[in-house]
Amino acid sequence: MSLYATVWEELGGRGASVVIGLLLGAAVTGTFARLERRRQRRRILDGDARDTVVISHHLVESEEVPSADGSPKRRPTALRIRTLGQAELSRVVPNGHLARVLAERAFHVTHRHTLISMEGREGSYLLETLTNFACDRAANGPFEHDLYVMAPCCEPADLAEHQPITILLIAAADLALFEDWPACRETMTEHSSDGSRILTLMEMARRYKMEQEELVKRRLAGERTRYLETMYVLDLALDRRSSPVPVKPVPWGRFEAILKEMNLE
Repeated sequence: MSLYATVWEELGGRGASVVIGLLLGAAVTGTFARLERRRQRRRILDGDARDTVVISHHLVESEEVPSADGSPKRRPTALRIRTLGQAELSRVVPNGHLARVLAERAFHVTHRHTLISMEGREGSYLLETLTNFACDRAANGPFEHDLYVMAPCCEPADLAEHQPITILLIAAADLALFEDWPACRETMTEHSSDGSRILTLMEMARRYKMEQEELVKRRLAGERTRYLETMYVLDLALDRRSSPVPVKPVPWGRFEAILKEMNLE
């Protein structure tokens, strides 16, 4: 048998198995791709967007009112939310283990505790990673610098229609305005669904105040504060201008059961 005939025979015998292998591989790959698309579709229909990280900048309008002792006090009158960018979770947190930890912690939030836990060593790494992402996207524009409190949250389905992982950015002075429910209840928003964010900012304000007090206490006592911070204070130059989009009262009736459970109503 000639050399060419031998080569042709070898190719013919192996060619069939190669073609069959390619067809099986394509079929398996196609099946997994279809299953993944179905899974993604179900997540979208359920409002689950935890594979996405969004940065939300909160603009707060306020007014001065007399307090119980007659001294002037500021209260929030309107909350406007502006998105500064978003990215896939895997791109925001390149470390696969930490990305999984963040996704798992995002699934453990409740309507009473919407802030994602940043406790422990892993939480500290996550907070640092999210800070780098927020600072990279927010950058330092030609605006006045201010101190902003940053914390990640994920508002569950009973509070919000969509549930991405959200990095909250709000001026520290504005966050302090969300410590009082009667004042927060009257705060108006551009969208009716933003009422859930008011509840989140109330929790954030409460936890931030407690955390800062504990930090001061430990530092004065000469104790370590490692892993104590679950939200960071950042020096940023963000654009606080906004178009005068009409605002309206929050229809708190849709949150009636949740407000009663939280002892707010």
